[in-house]
This record gives sequence, C-alpha cells and structure tokens, in this order.
Amino acid sequence: MCDDAIVLCGRLSRDLDVLRARLGAPGNADVLIRRFRSGAFESAVVAIDGMVNVTTVDENILKPCMDLPASAGEDVAEEERVAFLMAHAVSVLPVKMETRVDALLTDVLSGQTALLCEGCAEAAIMDTRGFDKRSVGRPEAEKVVLGPHESFTESIRTNITLLRRIVQREELTTEFVQAGGRMKTRCALLYLRGTADEAMISRIRGRLERCDYDFALTSGEVEQLIEEHPMALIPQCVRTERPDRAASFLAEGQVVVLTEGSPAALGAPSTIYHQMHTPDDSSMRWQYGTFLRLVRLLGVMIHLFLPGMYLAVLRFHQELLSPMLLTSVYETSSRVPTPAYLEALLMTLAFDLISEAGLRAPGEMGNALGIVSGLILGQSAVSADIVSPLLLIVVAASGLGGFCVPNYALSVGLKLVQLILLTAGAAGGLYLMAIVTLSLLCAACAMNSIGSPLTAPLTPHRRHSPDFLLRLPLRFQKARAFFAGHNEDG
Repeated sequence: MCDDAIVLCGRLSRDLDVLRARLGAPGNADVLIRRFRSGAFESAVVAIDGMVNVTTVDENILKPCMDLPASAGEDVAEEERVAFLMAHAVSVLPVKMETRVDALLTDVLSGQTALLCEGCAEAAIMDTRGFDKRSVGRPEAEKVVLGPHESFTESIRTNITLLRRIVQREELTTEFVQAGGRMKTRCALLYLRGTADEAMISRIRGRLERCDYDFALTSGEVEQLIEEHPMALIPQCVRTERPDRAASFLAEGQVVVLTEGSPAALGAPSTIYHQMHTPDDSSMRWQYGTFLRLVRLLGVMIHLFLPGMYLAVLRFHQELLSPMLLTSVYETSSRVPTPAYLEALLMTLAFDLISEAGLRAPGEMGNALGIVSGLILGQSAVSADIVSPLLLIVVAASGLGGFCVPNYALSVGLKLVQLILLTAGAAGGLYLMAIVTLSLLCAACAMNSIGSPLTAPLTPHRRHSPDFLLRLPLRFQKARAFFAGHNEDG
C-alpha cells in the first residue's frame, strides 16, 4: 500500500491519476502525458509543453521505446523496468531516479521529462529542456573597457557552462537546491572543493532549503534568504552579471549562487571592499587599478558627506569659511524663501528622481532625459531663487560621486546614509555627523556575511591577499581570501 501524496506506487494508472490531479489535467492544456507500449510492459512520459524539446522526447525516448520487440523486458523484474529502458532504448542521459511525487513534479515543471513504467515505483528524470532563452550578450550594468564582454543569461544551465569555461578545474562542484515554499525556484551552488569553507557552504544550503516563503523567484529575493542582517543598509552578498568576476569569487573561496530565470550571480560571503571593486581593476596594471579605486573612494566620500557638511558649516561652523565666501553664500541664500535644510533635501531628492527616471526610461531616451531635466530644473531653480547656486553645485558634485559606486544595490543604501548624514549635519553640525558616522561604522563592524565579518580583513584583521582597498602587483597576491577553507599560500 502506498501513500499517493509522498511516493509513487508502481501501478502506472494510479500514478498517472495522481499526477493528472496535481497538474490539473486534462483542464491544463500544457500538460503532456503519453502512455505507450514498450516491449512487454506499458510505460508513460510526463512533460510540460513548451518547456521541453519535443523532437528530443520523440526521437530519443518515445520512438526507441515503442520500437522494442514485444518480448523485450518480459524477464526483467518489475522494479528494474525503468532501468531496462534507460539501458536498452532511451538515448537521453538520466539526471536522476525519483520516487517522490513532489520532487518529480518539481523536475517536470522545470522542463524535464519523467519516464514511468508499470510495476516500477520510481521514475527516470531526463533533461530535455528546450524552451527559448536569451543568447549570451554583453553586460549592461558592468561594462568594461578591458576584459571579456560576456554576461549571464536567464538560463541557469547556460550560466553554469559559462563559469565552467573559465574555471576548468575538477574541484569545481555544482549543487542544485530548491528554494521557496509552494513555488519552488531552482538555485545552483558552485564552489571549489578544498577552497571554500564547508561550514559556509552548509550555512548557505541550509538557509535556502529552510525557506518557508511561498516563492523566491529572483536572485534579489534569494539574496534576502541568505543574508543575516535584513535591516542593514549594506548588501551582504555581491552581485554580478559577469562570468569572469563570478569565477574570481570561486578562486577566492566564495560560493557562487545562480538562480533560474535571473541573469546575475551572487557571491557570498562578501565584504564592503568587494562591493567597491570592478572587473577593470584586475584587467589593468596595478597602478591604474589602485588609482581608480582611490578615485572611486573619493567619490563615495563626497557623495556621503558633502551635503551634510555644507549645512553643518553654514549653520554651526561659519568660522571655517572665509569672510568673502561666507558673504557670497549669505547673499545668494537671502533670496531663497525656504530653509537651507529643506532646500538641500528637496534638491537631493530631485537629483535622485532624475537619476531614477533616466534609468527607467526606455532606450536612449534615458540619457537625454537625465541631461535635459538636470539642466532645465537646475537653471530654472536658480533663476527663480528657489535654491542657491552654491547648494546646486554641492548637490551636483554629491550626485556625481554617487555614480562612482559600481554596485547598484550599495549605491541605493549609500543614498539613504547620505540623507541620514544630511539630517545630522542640519541638526547638530559636524559633531553630530561624526557621532552618526562612528555609530554606522560600529554597526558595520558588528555585521557578518554568512558568518564572515563584513569589514574584514582590516577590522578584524585577517591574513589576506593585498587586493582589497589598494591593489598591489600580482606577484604579491598569493594568499587566498581569509574566508576560504584553507588559507594557504600558492
């Protein structure tokens, strides 16, 4: 006696009835269930129309099985019938043998084909995916001058292949995990055996498997399942759309998480410094890469502190300005009817609004929209004495500094930090800004990414390769990342 809700019975009619009921057939027009004679016993295939390659199913599964002689398999034990067909007829590589109904349905819904036989309580799951997918293209968010120009696609199998083309090592391991509750999402964990820490791998795998949400469809939602601090403003995984950068994550001992339907990979654990790196840094000479990282860091500092410091100096620390500059500021500000804090807040939000509108506008319209909107709004606001010219310069410089952040998720978090520091500067001057900054740094130092300190290897100090804040020549970069399983030289 079998439990239909858990395992297959081995009685073909009963098993097919269970599958039809779960899939809503015959009312569900996408469900393909074909029952046929295969030698001395009956068999059936279950698939989803549009998700499988019909030619592969017809030519490599149905036709060879149906062409078997009538006596074929009559002396085979019932529980061995699926294995008999796989050995003597089917020419598609089996992915696995499955007995659980839920797992079988998950595989079928992902584009695979299930082969069942009369008297056999297990089914062969075969990879016959044939749905249309986007071809490998160029990166959109991580464009580089030097280096490869390939990006991930929405197909998880294609993305794994792109990584294996770069990392051609026998230690590269792929594990598939189903994330989500009622609506399962197929994820792949890739890591180098002997390099990645086993406890870290188990922690990521466990968080995905224990997910009790109804669905987690994108890499962004999967990232929220992995992270340890959901209230933090700093991402705890580094996201990339470039296979070469994901390959560098593997070499450092990180785990790469791929999600079906998402053209991005997650690298975990990560540090704040990973968020500031770009693929160009390692593709050029170390002097150039170091200089660009320092420019990027300067842009981030301007983005975070300049608006708040402007208000702090204007309201509480006028002695820091020369008399001529202070007189000029007061002359231009005297014609503005709104308070300086409200003026700065509105202009900062207006700049963010223009940036978001330019990003979401279709095609090339986005660039023109951002330029035209910035010129018209800025010039009109100054001419109408709504904002002071110096504040407009401050907001524009701060906005340009924000574009130096290579990670989009981090740039959004830094915008929120910028608003916090802006309010602190207006409320308590440079002293309150210093206190808030120290509090944020302490909070960041207390955060972990998959059990690894987010601000390491500087604090707490860890042995590391000299390629975090500054980048030294390749001859010195022989130590694996501090979060690797074996932190050895070579």
